[in-house]
Amino acid sequence: MDDFYTILRSGMWRLNYKLTAEGRHRFFQEFLPLLGDSKQQCMGDRDADSWYLVYIGTKPSARGKGYAKKLITHVTAMADAEHKACYLESSNEINPKIYAKYGFEIKKKVYLQREVHPVELDLMVREPKGKRNSFLEKESEMRAERL
Repeated sequence: MDDFYTILRSGMWRLNYKLTAEGRHRFFQEFLPLLGDSKQQCMGDRDADSWYLVYIGTKPSARGKGYAKKLITHVTAMADAEHKACYLESSNEINPKIYAKYGFEIKKKVYLQREVHPVELDLMVREPKGKRNSFLEKESEMRAERL
């Protein structure tokens, strides 16, 4: 997590109270640093100058309605406008096929040991597409039309 504001908005601060002492240690001292290091390895010099899709998901009752698609399309369009790459981690074996439709590619796999069966994380990157600022130009045109 990049800063206190992100921790606050995401609700991650609750973990400090909901996890056991071992759980807090593993999450904050092992898991988050591992994610940060893995992101830096994948993104290199662009790590601080890229979009990080930290949490993407829908409630079961909202699935299949296109909400995640709209969110990902919107975010990747904004990243394209800034000519920046997008990065995400996924632990669901179905997701890489879905994210590939939006231009994400698996760059690395990380395996987390959890009891007997490890959890596989796919680290995915989407390079910027199209002309720089095309999204911002469209937004400006839409605002001008409304005025």
